[in-house]
Amino acid sequence: MPIPYRTLFLLEAATATIFEIKRLDVQSDNPGNVYFWLYFDNATQALHPLAFVAMHAENDVQQREFTQGDLRFTVTEGTYTLKPAGAQLLLQIVTPTTLPAAVETALLAFFRATGAAG
Repeated sequence: MPIPYRTLFLLEAATATIFEIKRLDVQSDNPGNVYFWLYFDNATQALHPLAFVAMHAENDVQQREFTQGDLRFTVTEGTYTLKPAGAQLLLQIVTPTTLPAAVETALLAFFRATGAAG
């Protein structure tokens, strides 16, 4: 059974897709149970959760810090910098924020595998 969610941010490159979703079926005071940032490797079709550390916004630039890397983005583009190597992935913002079919399939499988599917 699909989980109800809303894609909040969707950023794409040729090699990867990075996105944030909000689960609509979970009521919790812990944002970690409701909001998820994920990294989808387009080549391997593997989905990896990003471990959220901090969030900042300054003017039109959003920043998200994860244990795996740092994401900076505006309304049109972004950059994901991997830790510790510092390799950068240039991303484009996708609107509307509809997940590609392969990404959605991986997302639903991820929640089933973690036992978090409704």
